Amino acid sequence: MILKGSARANGTDLATHLMNGYDNERAELGEVRGTIADDLHGAFAEIELIATGTRAQKPLFSLSINPHEALTREQYFEAIDAIEKRLGFDGQPRAVVFHEKDGREHAHVVWSRIDAAQMKAIPDSFYKAKLCDMAVILAEKFGHDLPEGLKAWKEKNRQFDEKLEPTLGEMANAKKTGISPEQRREEITAAYAQADSAAAFVNALEEKGYVLAKGDSRAFVIVDKFGDVHSLTRYVKGVRAKEINARLAGLDMEGLPRVAQAQEQAKARLSAQEERLREQQDAQHDRQHDDHGQERHDRDDHGGDRHAVDERFKRSINQKRTAMEAQQRERRLEFAQAEQGVLTRHQDEKLALDAAQKAESGGLLFRMRARVADLISERPALRSVLGHITEKTGLDPRDRHRLEQQALARRHARERVALAGRKRAIEKIEKRERASLERDLKREALRRMMELERKREEARRTALSGETMRTDPRLLEEYAFQSEFNHEAVGDHHYDDDGDHGGDDDGGHKKKRSWKQRAKDKGIKQGRGRGGYGYRRGD
Repeated sequence: MILKGSARANGTDLATHLMNGYDNERAELGEVRGTIADDLHGAFAEIELIATGTRAQKPLFSLSINPHEALTREQYFEAIDAIEKRLGFDGQPRAVVFHEKDGREHAHVVWSRIDAAQMKAIPDSFYKAKLCDMAVILAEKFGHDLPEGLKAWKEKNRQFDEKLEPTLGEMANAKKTGISPEQRREEITAAYAQADSAAAFVNALEEKGYVLAKGDSRAFVIVDKFGDVHSLTRYVKGVRAKEINARLAGLDMEGLPRVAQAQEQAKARLSAQEERLREQQDAQHDRQHDDHGQERHDRDDHGGDRHAVDERFKRSINQKRTAMEAQQRERRLEFAQAEQGVLTRHQDEKLALDAAQKAESGGLLFRMRARVADLISERPALRSVLGHITEKTGLDPRDRHRLEQQALARRHARERVALAGRKRAIEKIEKRERASLERDLKREALRRMMELERKREEARRTALSGETMRTDPRLLEEYAFQSEFNHEAVGDHHYDDDGDHGGDDDGGHKKKRSWKQRAKDKGIKQGRGRGGYGYRRGD
């Protein structure tokens, strides 16, 4: 069982994230406790409103429960209650959301850290250690196997440098770019290890697509190829910040770009790569109509593979889009039905109150009390003596009717405000779901661009190293003879020793055989459309 928690603010964004139906196959609101609102956005808004009376900057504590094996609802809430007690959040308002992703279910719990009775935040000191302890306890209680990290924790052998715990921002960045924090850490650590100087480290980072920049709040930061900023010391594995800063002390700080400048450079390079990708795709499209022979066949094969991959990706995205749109329609239909039910109930309650008050106002006692109240209010002498008595006793029944109508109107107004809040929440959730879909499309485009860039670089290196091979047997034979001729021509030892094909020149030296004659003797025929024998001196 993996438990990850953190204190945080911005409850609106958290609620939108938890109810995002695109990134999850299913998002189910399991419980909302301790708040007037029964939805996440309203509940978190209440908690943050109470927190304005304190100095707390992060009034929420968010926890994710990811079990290695399936749990029942009773087991989930048993674990939540035990964790709540261990963290010191007993009886605090909370919300529970269940997600299903890739066929596996996990849960999210959000507590209020604000003690409303004392108007102060509940401390969350050492919450990571407490969660590790609870993960071990709960895994053993439910009979789950402990992962290596929890085994090490249980044995008190903590290896913090061996594994990087991603933050919420890093997880969001990984979803956007497809590059995990651990992969980025391996790349930057490798660049740091292979560099023997500060300048070499800067060059190694640039080869991997990173730029070392001068940070605003820290000495050095890293800007990746997408323009995102990362801490240098966090991504160099097993090396302390003091050692890194000492090794980079020789760098000219004035020569390093600022963060904004590095981001502009990264965006410019990314735009250039995208433009180059479009040009390559256009050129490839043109070549598909012009190429012939075996090369075209090979390219068609690879193109067919790429086309199949593209079609699979499009089908996957279309399926997700269709499922997302169906879920959004169902969500809007459910809200529309609930809204119509509330508005219909408002109208019925208003009509019922009007009918009851009208029936009461026709009674004899009602008319008599109203007439007495009018007489007292019309005569100053009686009003000065009996006015305060009539107000306290509620002599005039019309005042009671007015108060009942005002109370009903205020309640209806509160419920309409709640409906408007739920409608805004649905709009935010759908906006986040559409953004998630666009994120996947952009990430796939970036992946393709990087893959084509890698293949282009491999092709360039192969061309420079001369490792390109011909596959046509006839061309292989011609190529072998061409290499033999060029190699031996340098040594100047192609002499005609056969008397039938030549003799000595005037100086008594043997004649060199013509390269055309040697090609003819070897049976090399001129290829169709090649305009020669397929080789030339100096190839």
